[in-house]
Amino acid sequence: MTVVDVAWAGRARLVSVGACAAVAAALAACGAGSPTAPPPRAKTSSSSSRTTRSATTASSTSSRIDADVAVAKRVYGNEVHGWKLSQQLARIASDSVLLAALARGERRGAQRECDRQLHAPVEHYAHITRISVLRGGHVLVNSTLNPDGVFVVAPGSTVLRSRGRVLGTVLLSLQDVTGFVKLTHRLTGAEILARGSSGHVRTSLPAAAGVKLPASGRVTIRGVSYQVRSFGETIWGGEALTVWILARG
Repeated sequence: MTVVDVAWAGRARLVSVGACAAVAAALAACGAGSPTAPPPRAKTSSSSSRTTRSATTASSTSSRIDADVAVAKRVYGNEVHGWKLSQQLARIASDSVLLAALARGERRGAQRECDRQLHAPVEHYAHITRISVLRGGHVLVNSTLNPDGVFVVAPGSTVLRSRGRVLGTVLLSLQDVTGFVKLTHRLTGAEILARGSSGHVRTSLPAAAGVKLPASGRVTIRGVSYQVRSFGETIWGGEALTVWILARG
C-alpha cells in the first residue's frame, strides 16, 4: 500500500467515526428534547368510593349494635341475678309480720303485708315490682306494684321459715319489662322492643310494635333503616321473652 492509500484510509476512518459521533449526538439531542411522559394516573371510580364508604358505615353500625346487645344482656342479667335481688329477698324473708301471718294461715294478712312492702318508703330504693308466696304449688299471695306487674322480669326465690317450719316460697321481681326497655334504651341510645309469648309488647319505638322483625338483619320503619339484632330471655312464670335491638344506620 502506498503512502497515498494509507492517508486515504485514515481519513475514511475519521469520517466514519465522526459520522457515528454525529448520529449519537443527534439521538441524544432528540431524547433531551422529548422527555419521557409520566405514567398515566389511575382513574378513581366514584362508585368504588361510595361502596367503600358504605362498607365502612355498615361495619361501624354492626360493631355498635353488637355492643348494644351486650349492654342489654348485662342489664337483664343484673335484674335477675344481681346482688340487689339477693338483698331484697333476704329482707322480705325476714319480715316478721309476713311470717306471722303465714304461720297463722292468715292469707289476707300476708297479702296486706306484701302490698305494704311494695309501697313502703324503702321501695323507692328496693324497686320491687312483684311479690308472690307459694305453698305446695298454690299461690297464697300475689302483689303487684302497678298494672305492669303482670309483665316482669324473672324472679328470684327463697324459702320462708319460722322457728324451723317451712311456710312457703317467696318469689320477687325487681323490674317490670317496661322498666327494662326504658333503662336499656337510655344506656344504649338504640330502640328496644320486647315481646312476650303471651303477646305483651313493650317498646321505645311505638311504630315497631306492629312490624314483623327479623331475628337479625335490617328493617325499614316509616322510612328509617335500622340494623336489627335479637336475643331471648325468660320472665316471670317461665314465659319466653324476645328482645330486639334496633340501631339506625
